[in-house]
Amino acid sequence: MSKMCLSAKTLCVVVTALGVALPALAFAAEPASAVPDSSNSARIAELNEAGARAYEARNYRAAIEKFVEAYAIDHDPNLLFNLARCYEKLGDLPAAIEKYQAFVAAPGADTDGRVKAKASLAKLEQLREQGEVTPPADEPSRTEGAASAEHAASESRSSSPGVLPWATLGAGVVVTGVGATLYALGAHDHAQVTSSVGYGNPSLVNPMTRAEAQSYVDSGNTKKLWGGISLGLGGALIATSVVLFITGKPESPAPAAQVTLAPRADGFFAGYSGRF
Repeated sequence: MSKMCLSAKTLCVVVTALGVALPALAFAAEPASAVPDSSNSARIAELNEAGARAYEARNYRAAIEKFVEAYAIDHDPNLLFNLARCYEKLGDLPAAIEKYQAFVAAPGADTDGRVKAKASLAKLEQLREQGEVTPPADEPSRTEGAASAEHAASESRSSSPGVLPWATLGAGVVVTGVGATLYALGAHDHAQVTSSVGYGNPSLVNPMTRAEAQSYVDSGNTKKLWGGISLGLGGALIATSVVLFITGKPESPAPAAQVTLAPRADGFFAGYSGRF
């Protein structure tokens, strides 16, 4: 009989010990608190910053990866809101609605965030009921892509020099060459007079008559006049071609250069003006 009592007492002690030990083991087996320790705080901040940068860059899938990794370390409700935003931008309505609902139901969620989440939920649920799908924000529509391509092609065409600058440059070179030639010929005519025997020396007989000398002088003046006009016009055309090469198009439809001829007492006055 005493043996049975001893066994009962022993059994009672064992049961009591197990009753104390099992809750302790169960408590120890529970997952760690969602509050991150100091060793994970830096990693969480790094992931949040990387996710925010990816979101700003419209790389929403990369942002989702960063926020999911951060949420695995710290169950911060704000991360659920960030994930919902990313899925909404991608046009994934079911995933966005799920994350918004999880954020609203999460304890400790931000009050202002709840208001925004509920507003987004109402809009997304209405779209889901209507069977509409929002286009992904990081993928432009076909119309936008075609418009962008057309705009880029238009800019490329408008920025390319085209034929006009080359034609202007060629004309400027030719006109400048003609002007230099005419001016040289006029100088040569004047030299025929100034280099003749007896020019400037009354003691010597000049074989050139006065009429011949005047003819050379008049011819030289005319050639120098037109040579100067051509040189000015050619220079203006060359300068205009440089502007066209730089800008790709003329700044004004007005002519690049304008030549003016006006009679005066000793011949003609020639001038040119241009705007660049």
